[in-house]
Amino acid sequence: MSKSSFLNKLFWAGVWVATLGLMAVTLSGFLGRLWWILDLLAHFRVQYLVAAVLLLSVSTLGKRARLSILSAGITLVNLSLIVPLFIPLHAAEVESPEYRLFLSNVLTSNPQHDRTRQLIEESDADFVALLEVNQNWLDDLMLEELGYAHSILMPRSDNFGIALYSRYPIEQSQIISYDPWGLPTIVAEIRLDEQLITLLVTHTVPPKSEKLTEVRHEQMNGITAYISGLEPPIIVAGDLNATSWSPYFSEWLEVSNLLDSRRGFGVQPTYTAVHRWFKVPIDHILISGDILVHDRFVASGIGSDHLPVIVDFSVNGDR
Repeated sequence: MSKSSFLNKLFWAGVWVATLGLMAVTLSGFLGRLWWILDLLAHFRVQYLVAAVLLLSVSTLGKRARLSILSAGITLVNLSLIVPLFIPLHAAEVESPEYRLFLSNVLTSNPQHDRTRQLIEESDADFVALLEVNQNWLDDLMLEELGYAHSILMPRSDNFGIALYSRYPIEQSQIISYDPWGLPTIVAEIRLDEQLITLLVTHTVPPKSEKLTEVRHEQMNGITAYISGLEPPIIVAGDLNATSWSPYFSEWLEVSNLLDSRRGFGVQPTYTAVHRWFKVPIDHILISGDILVHDRFVASGIGSDHLPVIVDFSVNGDR
């Protein structure tokens, strides 16, 4: 066997291994309920799609029919999960004013407090939801000076401090928790111009082990069950440590009767901010059906491992 023939066979053997491996992780992402690591594999659908398209191109150019069919199938599977995020939700137009919500996991150890404050000021948001804030963060941001006269602040030193700032009156609020460590979720009833809206701010634990994955499920199952008993309009803003493709995510939406605000605006990955090719969308803003999203986008970095999310919306509720 000549050297060129050997290298050719070795190359196509490598393409086969890559294609079969990609098929394995693509399908394993649907089986997250069986094992917590498989749930993690569900988060990288965009990366799988890019890899599948590259393998399809190589196999097509190389006239490898079986490889082409296999990689085309992998492409279609991942594409079918991504395309719905680009299809807008069908919501009726509303005549109520437009509001803006700013959500950011700021990262407790991030020293760029001034940059964060500057971005919040530039966003001119009506509501600011912050995650991983400690008292030092709140003291440096001084958002009260930017017109946020109403707030619920739960600073912590363990990366689970949360805060909600509002330019509109908070009529009622409470802190709920559905995990063994009492991690807080803010529930606030906010009086807009002529309407009342419930805004929840939460941060689930990262699923870095089987135990932590169970706790994340416990948190979200408790929160979604709680939401199911609330009267809309409702918004949930937070780092859920899960993408829209997690096998659990659709269940959370169904139980809470909420929608993914990302619909119609694409993937919009937020984590990790420093890894351009491996970012995934785990920061979410979920909405009830009587909320119309006019715009949704990911803002520039603030030194955190998460990118901020900004949503412009109107409310068609009658509370």
